[in-house]
Amino acid sequence: MKKRFIIPTTASFLLAAATLASAATVDELQHQLDDLSGQIKALQAEKAQKPAAAPAPQGEGYLKTVWDRTRIGGYGELDYIMKSDNGNGKGGNTFDPHRFVLYVNSDLADWITLNAELEWEHSGVNDEVKGDELSGEVVVEQAFLDFKLFRPLNVKAGIMLVPVGAINLYHEPTNFNSSERPDLDKYLIPSTWREMGIGIHGSLGDRADYQLLVMNGLDGKEFSAKNGLRDGRQDMNKDNNRGKALTGRLELRPVTNLYTNFSFYTANSAPKGSDNAYTTILAFDGKYRISDFEIAGEYVQVIQDKPGLLASDIGHRMSGYWVEGAYHLMPAALKTGKLAEADLVAFARYSEFDTQQGSIADPTKASGKYDRNYTNFGFSFKPVPTVAIKADYQIYDDHRSGGEKPLDNDKFQVTLGFVF
Repeated sequence: MKKRFIIPTTASFLLAAATLASAATVDELQHQLDDLSGQIKALQAEKAQKPAAAPAPQGEGYLKTVWDRTRIGGYGELDYIMKSDNGNGKGGNTFDPHRFVLYVNSDLADWITLNAELEWEHSGVNDEVKGDELSGEVVVEQAFLDFKLFRPLNVKAGIMLVPVGAINLYHEPTNFNSSERPDLDKYLIPSTWREMGIGIHGSLGDRADYQLLVMNGLDGKEFSAKNGLRDGRQDMNKDNNRGKALTGRLELRPVTNLYTNFSFYTANSAPKGSDNAYTTILAFDGKYRISDFEIAGEYVQVIQDKPGLLASDIGHRMSGYWVEGAYHLMPAALKTGKLAEADLVAFARYSEFDTQQGSIADPTKASGKYDRNYTNFGFSFKPVPTVAIKADYQIYDDHRSGGEKPLDNDKFQVTLGFVF
């Protein structure tokens, strides 16, 4: 009897003790929770009284991401020019820091790219230009966004190069053999030629690329028989009329080592308030290499439907061409060590163009001196693909009458060109 009484009594006592202990533990926990809650409320009140802190600056990780997505490059040309004295006042010799160009390419997203190019010519701009001093300039040559949608269809907009001719898109000094760009691509295609606009581009398979752009046009009032279309390039903040230019290009590579390009431009070049006067440019260029021999050429036709509304001394047509042969001389035995990627090219080019073809508004201004031809020959040595040391001689001729001064000179030129 005593055992049966002791066991339930002991069990009841232990249960009561556990209950009291449990109650004590819960009370303690509740007390701790109340303390934590009070501390949190105090911290929140203190934070509310302080002024809002400025957002934390983006850290080193962000800068690294931007740097990894951005590529910086450029190119430059440093010249020594010795011109013969033929009575036009342009003779003499000089060192000329011709141009330095810096470009930036940055991926804003995996399908949006920013392309920008800033150029300094003749070391910048002088406040005053004296005598025959070369006037410098600082310009934004390119600044556009490229939206990469699909391989055959992409969109770009901003300040872009006009896709006409052999040189305007590929004007870096390592892309052509002569010290200077061909004069045809200076006067009939005013390289480097850029404008504001928008358009589409893409690849049509592996052997064809295209561009089709709408852009600001040229100012035809600045055309001349002497400088062709060159002075018609406008500033980026103005357009001489309400019309827009349509320009395009088709690049074809039908077989290995053959590159061909068809390009065009058409726009009203007359000022606002005048009748329309359209300027149309048609161009074809190509290059082909067989072993160590290369041949290249370009033909350009400029059509002015109403030249009299633009300039009194230009013709209905301007046209010209150049053709060039080149031979790679570097023996394979010398391509070792530092010269493992070296190349030595001998070349000769003949060029001819005329800015007064067809009838002109003022026949008294007709002159054979505007029918010009150039013969260039020389060498281009590339110790590495990104550096070109060029030396060439230019022979100038035209169809001027006796007593007229020539527009250009014979000259010898050495150029150090580089890209990076």
